[in-house]
Amino acid sequence: MANATAFNFVIPQFRFTPISHNFSNEDNSKEISMEEVSWHDNANDCWVVIYDRVYDVTNFIDEHPGGDEVLMEHAGRDATMAFRGAEHGSKALQSLSKYMIGELPINERLFRKPGGIKLSDIPE
Repeated sequence: MANATAFNFVIPQFRFTPISHNFSNEDNSKEISMEEVSWHDNANDCWVVIYDRVYDVTNFIDEHPGGDEVLMEHAGRDATMAFRGAEHGSKALQSLSKYMIGELPINERLFRKPGGIKLSDIPE
C-alpha cells in the first residue's frame, strides 16, 4: 500500500460582485440593484442609497462630520431614514452629488417613482 499524504488546502473566502449596471431611460444614469449595493458594505468599498440614488461614499467615510460609524452602519443599505433623521439639508445632498454612481431600478425605488412615497423635500 502506498503512503498517503494529507494535504491541507486553505481556500480564501471571496465575494464576487455581480456586474449589473444598466442604463435607465430617464437620464442615462446607471441602474444599480439593491442586491448589488449590498455587496459594498465595508470601509474599503462603501455604497449607500439615499432617496433611491446610489452613492459610493468610500472616499467620504473619513470626512463625514458625524463620524464613520453612521456610514458604516448603513453601508450596503438604504440610508434615507438616517439621512433624514440627521436633518441633513439640501447643502448636504448637494455635497453628495459628486459621489452619485447611479440609481435603483424603478421597481426597487421607494420615493422617485409613480405612486411612491411623497415627501415635500425630496430632490428630483
